Amino acid sequence: MRSSRLRYLAAAAAPLIFLAGCSPESADEGSDDAAATSSPGDDAAATSAAPNGDLADVGVDTEGEAPALTWDGEPFAEGDLPFVAGSTEARTLTEGDGEEVADTHEVRVRYLTVNGTTGEQLVSTFENDEAVTLDLTDETLFPAFRDQLPGTMVGDELLLAIPAADAFGEAGNEQLGVGPTDTMLFYMVVEDTGEPLTEAQGEEVEPEEGLPTVTMGDTGPEIDVEGVEAPDQLITQPLIRGEGPEVVAGQSIRVHYTGVKLSDGEVFDSSWERGEPTEFPIGVGQVIVGWDEGLVGQTVGSRVLLVIPAEEAYGEAPEETEGETAAPGNELAGEDLVFVVDILGAS
Repeated sequence: MRSSRLRYLAAAAAPLIFLAGCSPESADEGSDDAAATSSPGDDAAATSAAPNGDLADVGVDTEGEAPALTWDGEPFAEGDLPFVAGSTEARTLTEGDGEEVADTHEVRVRYLTVNGTTGEQLVSTFENDEAVTLDLTDETLFPAFRDQLPGTMVGDELLLAIPAADAFGEAGNEQLGVGPTDTMLFYMVVEDTGEPLTEAQGEEVEPEEGLPTVTMGDTGPEIDVEGVEAPDQLITQPLIRGEGPEVVAGQSIRVHYTGVKLSDGEVFDSSWERGEPTEFPIGVGQVIVGWDEGLVGQTVGSRVLLVIPAEEAYGEAPEETEGETAAPGNELAGEDLVFVVDILGAS
């Protein structure tokens, strides 16, 4: 498999990317103004104009097909632009009565965001009935979410105004339409919350006969392939069906997995043995075909057995011609592979 830390910047991934600012490593450590892009309390004026606008005057119009922000009761873009916040502000519109969000939780939210300078709506997950999952321990999230979401309740509806200094900083984000001094306004609905999964949870499923057998041990699954025939096509067998949302192509998923060769049962890779899950984009060609096709459509919390023919893994073994040495390829080329995958999260 390719690097577990690859990120895929695509339209399908944009809702989550909007919630992540510059990581500490990406800031210019040699710049005197670097702190302005990483510390919420430091001189917001360095990346923001003078405050203009009151979050109390911002509302949400829910009469249309999808929510839209208003300013003094009018469409946001018709307000006294630019809307500029001097510091991060939050306001609860509706109080929920569900579980309280903790700072170690993953939070599933729907949201829309508006550029306070232009009045333009940048992203709305409501229009496609989508949601995103935020890991509040992820330090690349906007500080506003890590600071403001803990203590809220499932069902809460929030407004947030986030100045440039607490979002993308002086660099802005041209690709997403956010300038270096732009305040971002969010309307957010908290839909679910909970501690991140560490293993599959859900309803056990009786597997079809003739497949590898799986027994969970102290260091993950033990996979017995004795007597299993080579597959003609990809086999996807849920062993536990999770109760979370379906995995969608373009998302980044967090998983635990173990892979063995069908030919001899040898383990060639295991995140369980390394002691931590791995994360990568799915359904976008960044991993082997068997993973893209086998995991998209499965639900978060599931444990999935994949039996993958060589052509959907690392390809057929390179052919040797007389008098010539075959070109080097992946050491697993030509091997049918078996994986057990726990889907712990998708965002």
